[in-house]
Amino acid sequence: MWLSGKLRDELAQDPLGHGSTYVTIGHVFNIGKETADKASGRFVKSVLKVFRVHAINFPPLDRLDQWAEIKQSFEARHGIPQIVGAIDGTHVLVSIPAHDNWNGYINRKSWASIVFQCVVDGEGNFCNVCGGGPGLMHDARVFRRSKLGPSLRAKYSTTPPMIPHGTFLVGDAGYPTKANILLPYPSVVSPSNQWFSFIQSSTRIVVERAFGRLKNRFRVLLNAQIATPVQARNTSFACMILHNILNRRGTLYLHDWDTRSDKEVIFAELPLPEPDALPRNLPVDGGHKVSMMTKRDIIRDMLYVPPQGTIS
Repeated sequence: MWLSGKLRDELAQDPLGHGSTYVTIGHVFNIGKETADKASGRFVKSVLKVFRVHAINFPPLDRLDQWAEIKQSFEARHGIPQIVGAIDGTHVLVSIPAHDNWNGYINRKSWASIVFQCVVDGEGNFCNVCGGGPGLMHDARVFRRSKLGPSLRAKYSTTPPMIPHGTFLVGDAGYPTKANILLPYPSVVSPSNQWFSFIQSSTRIVVERAFGRLKNRFRVLLNAQIATPVQARNTSFACMILHNILNRRGTLYLHDWDTRSDKEVIFAELPLPEPDALPRNLPVDGGHKVSMMTKRDIIRDMLYVPPQGTIS
């Protein structure tokens, strides 16, 4: 069946944005569900072919101006310097695959999924994405198998760096301590450690919010996709690309879609250090010779302001 280009785009965008089934789309557009399925698949492949390389990537290492903008966007949140990305994993629901290894897709929450590792900048744009493997895989395993993982363990790998020397990502406690990722303290043994973990989490939360906005915009990601794992992976990548394009074009996002948790409210109310109180030449710029645990202590001591009372 011949379809105009405009109709093909509408057919493809409806399941991505609304999560509609191809049966429903077929009724709406008066076409067969197979035709709707093929139109959506062609749209996803076109998005990946045209935009994937340019829409989701880190800036070139020599574009210091772009890296400086990213660092500033993170530092403006709660004062932590030298961050160029927030890293985390997210699961996308899929139908249980019809092959012998289907149980590998059942994640720890007992539903079938594929898992992605994503890095976002301070504005919530995806700048590095990998994965799409079975949902049973732990974030740490996805990290080890990714191209990014070895590059962040420069002392232990010959993989070329993907972020500038002396910078790092911010992530949760599931990531290795020997990578260039700023982690929270594993336990609270002092008010300053507790304070730092609050500040670190409030900075990292940009990646969780990006996942929320991605799935609110493209509701196909909120339901189990009736597709093969490869098709679901491609659809998810395409949605991330379109998310970036919409963000950079300033497309309206309805903030009513967001609900702030009690934790986010607390983070938003944490005071920033006075700009004049921050040293201009940070000791964390020393690169890989200083461990991330030492850098964490330096940043904690630099930012910590003893409160009048304890943080509850």
